[in-house]
Amino acid sequence: MSLQPTAILVVGVGTIGQAWLARYADTIPLPFQASVRGLYRSQQYVHLDKNSVPSQGLTAAGWQHSSDILNQLDQDIRDHSRQHEQVIVLDLTASSAVGQRYADWLRAGAHIVCANKYAGASSSTYYEQIRRISRQYQRHWRYNTTVGAGLPIQSAIRERLHSADPILGIEGNFSGSLSWIFQHYQPGDQLSKWLRAAADQGLTEPDPRSDLGGLDVARKLLILAREAGWSLELDEIEVQSLVPDSLALLSSEEFWQHLEHFDAEFERWRQCTHPTAQKFCYIGAVERNANAKPHAWARLEPITPSSPYASLPAGNANFVIRSELYNANPLLIQGPGAGPEVTAAGIHTDLLDILQHL
Repeated sequence: MSLQPTAILVVGVGTIGQAWLARYADTIPLPFQASVRGLYRSQQYVHLDKNSVPSQGLTAAGWQHSSDILNQLDQDIRDHSRQHEQVIVLDLTASSAVGQRYADWLRAGAHIVCANKYAGASSSTYYEQIRRISRQYQRHWRYNTTVGAGLPIQSAIRERLHSADPILGIEGNFSGSLSWIFQHYQPGDQLSKWLRAAADQGLTEPDPRSDLGGLDVARKLLILAREAGWSLELDEIEVQSLVPDSLALLSSEEFWQHLEHFDAEFERWRQCTHPTAQKFCYIGAVERNANAKPHAWARLEPITPSSPYASLPAGNANFVIRSELYNANPLLIQGPGAGPEVTAAGIHTDLLDILQHL
């Protein structure tokens, strides 16, 4: 364990960033000499000294303007490295532009903790490049909160692999918003009633088609499949979108104005495919048999009262991991699968893990 001073640079001070700053930024224990030295948001940044209270940077007059905040961050990483400090970047955004900088940051001397799914679910070429650079420059990249808000899913997969116990399959309800919606929905309801309720509580993206389209589930599934050592691309995952084709190209405002079409299309699908089902859950799964290429899918499935998905508290997640040793009786991981508080806690766990390994 190195006691070299460590500069923590926080990218994204939205809901998750504020939760981490308020609860964890000032709790890094001794003997670690780590402190927040920079906060970065869209076109603004603030530098902090070692004795600053980082949460005060959110309202301080010290915010400065930058026309290219990522170039500013690049420069700050190099400056801290030249001062013989360790650097850990916390990426608490959902930005693809931020995720595209990981390779450069690792080369420049930074370690990375992220809640951003971009890099883990990007092309296999970029994903493997990041992993290769991490090994080459002896940098750490932690991304446990990209799936399940920090539930120990990835660590369970890694533990099985380290025990020479190959993974056979992974399954779960990866979307907190879709889980909440279908935990409340009953056949005969207008599905839009629960979609509106979820949006009013901030459980969906501003444009709920980001949730309904299933791609967020597919990205999380891809991250876990790669953690299991499987070669897979996003476009190889079979994804059921709950957005009717007639509403896919409308603006977000227009989509909300045409929910009668959304309800009619969903009811038509339900009556044609699962007319007797009483409960549904949007599930993602990936499995691999022998040397065959992994098969992955994300879709709305009917569930029975005995299903582990049927008895979950609203907003909670259930993940199933099957391996050669845990096949008939697979590993089950349940708990809060979304939310800024639990995500911030997972980010802090990843941060402390890196500090322990420096």
